[in-house]
Amino acid sequence: MTTTTTLPKCWQKLDNALRSGINRVVLYGVPGSGKTFAGLTMGDTRGGAYRLICTEDMTNADVSGSFMPDSKGGFSWVSGSVLKAWNGNGSIGGRVVADEIDKASGDVLATLLAFFDSQESASWEHPESGNVFTPRDGFSVVMTTNCEDMAEMPTALIDRFPVRIRINEPHPNALLRLSTDLRSLAVRLCDAGKQRVSLRAFYDFDKLRSTLTLEESAEIIFGERAGSILDAIRVDSLS
Repeated sequence: MTTTTTLPKCWQKLDNALRSGINRVVLYGVPGSGKTFAGLTMGDTRGGAYRLICTEDMTNADVSGSFMPDSKGGFSWVSGSVLKAWNGNGSIGGRVVADEIDKASGDVLATLLAFFDSQESASWEHPESGNVFTPRDGFSVVMTTNCEDMAEMPTALIDRFPVRIRINEPHPNALLRLSTDLRSLAVRLCDAGKQRVSLRAFYDFDKLRSTLTLEESAEIIFGERAGSILDAIRVDSLS
């Protein structure tokens, strides 16, 4: 993966925290800024990185695992994302990226709190074998949320994550996926209040304009703002 050497302030904070050995972090703020990308790629992920997308319909099976039908006509245990991250690669723990943690139901949130507890306190007993699992050294958690006010999050959860970083710029490496003429505008509009545009919109616009006209592509993606977005792109191209 191509990397960048200069990080905006918010991403530098995350880099500093991970380098210092912090293994519980919350990234919050505007959607479409690369929070998940960063969680999956930044810092030490030698033990693997596992994504957990939180929804109101998810169950504890997504966290710890469950018995699932197998090819032999029976049932076999399939580990959930967090248990996989606990085990890592067998010698070092992995990372779980818990996306949109504010969407998790009460029951699942309680399970996550137990799994995200300190290295010394967290444990889980397998329902069949009775084996007790604990997170391997190196296990880490990056939680993401589009929530702007951390006071809205459950106190018990936030207490486990004292390092909370508001993300207000696109991650530079995620930005590299865009054509160069779009990058500056994507940065400016990432945290522009009601005028904000996510990286995802620019990604799709970039793809569309390879087969459609600029005007057609902009209208599909940006709607009534198409004209102003195109004007900004043209101005940027002159500088």
